[in-house]
Amino acid sequence: MNKVPVMPALAALLFAAACGGEDGPTTVDTRVSVRFVNMTTGLSGSGGFTANGQFVPGSALASGQVAQTCSKLDGGQTSFGFGASNTAGTGLSGNELVTLLNETISAGGDYTVVAAGAATSPTLHLLSNGFSGSLSTTQAAVRFMSLASTTGATVYNYVFYLGEIGRTSPLALNMPYGITSSYSVVPSGVSTFSALQTPGNTTVVPGNTVTLQAGSANTIALIRNASGSFQLIHLPRCS
Repeated sequence: MNKVPVMPALAALLFAAACGGEDGPTTVDTRVSVRFVNMTTGLSGSGGFTANGQFVPGSALASGQVAQTCSKLDGGQTSFGFGASNTAGTGLSGNELVTLLNETISAGGDYTVVAAGAATSPTLHLLSNGFSGSLSTTQAAVRFMSLASTTGATVYNYVFYLGEIGRTSPLALNMPYGITSSYSVVPSGVSTFSALQTPGNTTVVPGNTVTLQAGSANTIALIRNASGSFQLIHLPRCS
């Protein structure tokens, strides 16, 4: 039986379809975006981060510094570490001061790793930045957490407000240390956030100004700075 010849244009289309499109096979990015934050106090130099025992390039950060760019790591089970970086900022000077072991970071995900507390006994926090809501061109999403560790016998929680305390309803109530609140949708642009400590209803941050990009998801974290005062810091997600 005679074969019917395939026209060249049709043959090209069939080949492109078999390869995933006219531009060739589609690749899926299985890596993970991670932003590193050093909110520890007491280090004489910079602190750096490791992932599965390997120093993360570009993660050497001074106290109070948020990495401007996000690192790309492979997804899967990952352990993170934090310690004093060498003077070149290319590795750690000695061993990790603290580790966070066997955490699962999902391919294509967006995360923040925060080192907080005194450098003599820091803690590491892994924040998943997933946000599934919808935002208009004039809205942003914010959530809150306390990274201000308690000193003394009293355990304090924190209430967070958009604007002045008492003039608006709180966005997050009685947040304990290290736990993130759910996201709230707020207007994008320049916003002022305040924080109240309970018990005692003590104002610890009367107002910190933060600029929120339209369509962005953000974490606002309460910390103690090197002088012992409270402040709110802005932790934007990678994308």
